[in-house]
Amino acid sequence: MSKSLSIAAAGIVGCLIFGAEAKAQNCAADPVYFNGDLAEVEGPMTVKAGKGCYFNLNGIPGAVTETVISQKPRTGRAGINGLKPYYMAKPGYQGPDAFAYTFIGTGRYGGPMRVTIKRKITVVP
Repeated sequence: MSKSLSIAAAGIVGCLIFGAEAKAQNCAADPVYFNGDLAEVEGPMTVKAGKGCYFNLNGIPGAVTETVISQKPRTGRAGINGLKPYYMAKPGYQGPDAFAYTFIGTGRYGGPMRVTIKRKITVVP
């Protein structure tokens, strides 16, 4: 099975939650918007201490073949599950954090695609 994942071009990346808990209880992230296959954007995110978020691939134009953590967080933990990046806030921590993830692949017209999303995080109790 190929690691490629074809995605419709809507230009939005949103936040999903670990487990079945409600988004408003653990994590809130504004969608980020971008134009083109080569983009760097940022958006805010709020996470409860000890909780986390998965980020989905909705809106990435083309085929994602790899996802990387391009900036590691200072206090939390970030990683990749399949092609989906995630962030986990450190238990007991309260304050700012940040990380970035990059989707790499082929754009909808066959050229290179590289979309980097930086999240400025506020960890709350």
